Amino acid sequence: MQPFECYKEYVALKNHFTQKGYDYVKYNGKTRVKIEGFNARRDRFFFQKLAKHEDPKGFIIANLLENEKSWIGDIAYNERAQTCYLEWVKKIQSITYQFKNDMSCLMPSFNDNFITEDNNHPFVLKLFLRKDISLETLVILVDMTGCFKHWNKCMKDDPVWDSISLKIVKYRPFLNYDVDKIKSIVVDKFEE
Repeated sequence: MQPFECYKEYVALKNHFTQKGYDYVKYNGKTRVKIEGFNARRDRFFFQKLAKHEDPKGFIIANLLENEKSWIGDIAYNERAQTCYLEWVKKIQSITYQFKNDMSCLMPSFNDNFITEDNNHPFVLKLFLRKDISLETLVILVDMTGCFKHWNKCMKDDPVWDSISLKIVKYRPFLNYDVDKIKSIVVDKFEE
């Protein structure tokens, strides 16, 4: 990847994860950045370094999931950024295993995990906030159950939910998983 291509990818992904109106998938990663603007940047050498990474896009996604306001300088030359990427890759490669382990944290009644009463967070969201389940598991469960609209209605003015809901919506297009395997894990868990 060329440094300018890496810069375009970074800008598109950063816009995707921080702006409600921009959708990386819908716009196919296109932005209005110009090579002249890139050449005038004082931080372009960070993009030169990142362009040499074996997976610049995945590296950027992993670090924006960690902190959507990450600056390229913090990503390109940071040991923590590489660790964050490696942890993310590990989770993605073992997503079914991770999901199955996270299922052990849920309550015995499937529906009780998603009920929100008196503007309180549902149990599955509390598990995520406590870091008992991964973001990937939360995204899969929200995707599977279709509870998103209901939660948006029930937690309308909740700043914690606003932040997490945006992350769920923005991360979903990048999260690939075997739907049939996931469904069978859920069925097995709640048939016990």
